[in-house]
Amino acid sequence: MKKTIISHFYNEEYLLPWWLNHHKKYFDHGILINYGSNDSSVDLCKSICPNWEVVDSRNKQFDAKGCDDEVMDIENNIDGWRITLNITEFLIGKFNQLTENELKSLIVRSYIMVDPCNETFPSHEKDIYMQNYHGYLNDGYRKGRLLTTENNVYNIGRHYTNYNTSDFIILWYAFSPWNKFTLQRKNQIKDKIPSSDIAKGFGVHHQLTEKQIIEEYYRHCEHAINIKDEILKFI
Repeated sequence: MKKTIISHFYNEEYLLPWWLNHHKKYFDHGILINYGSNDSSVDLCKSICPNWEVVDSRNKQFDAKGCDDEVMDIENNIDGWRITLNITEFLIGKFNQLTENELKSLIVRSYIMVDPCNETFPSHEKDIYMQNYHGYLNDGYRKGRLLTTENNVYNIGRHYTNYNTSDFIILWYAFSPWNKFTLQRKNQIKDKIPSSDIAKGFGVHHQLTEKQIIEEYYRHCEHAINIKDEILKFI
């Protein structure tokens, strides 16, 4: 059964080489939604995954409902397994078992990836999770994603908590690699969130100042542990 991955991006040239090179090993096709990037993101997509689709978003900003509606419209015209992830999210698992799986939708748990209180500058020549492998589980802070063969109507944000699989996990690189490039990408998103979403309480985590982002990082790194052995179970 065909496997398709979908993502949306804006100026993600730092994480994209890891994300694309990882997921192209497991997915037959990808659909990448560009939100007006003005860095090398589009060129990276086309060079690393030349057979995948890069499409311009119909939304000018990261409008939460508009973004989810666009994703649903794309997903609902795809056959087989599909999942929509952010560029910070890496799906790892037992992909060879998907064809044997009796469930039509798998809800996958997310690990929050956090460097343990120091800067790191991993190489794009190796998988990121083989270099940066500290993190922890906190379902209240980061919920899971849906890997499915069915058409679905998402709640705002496309997150789930009623996990039903141990064959997959998501590594959410929210605070890793911890360096100037990660701070830069976190800071740039705030200008893409419409004021109407902020008024509704959507995307407020994207409105943090750099000082607040750093403070948040240190709160998370207190909980980070080495989960390399857990990761290796799925590789």
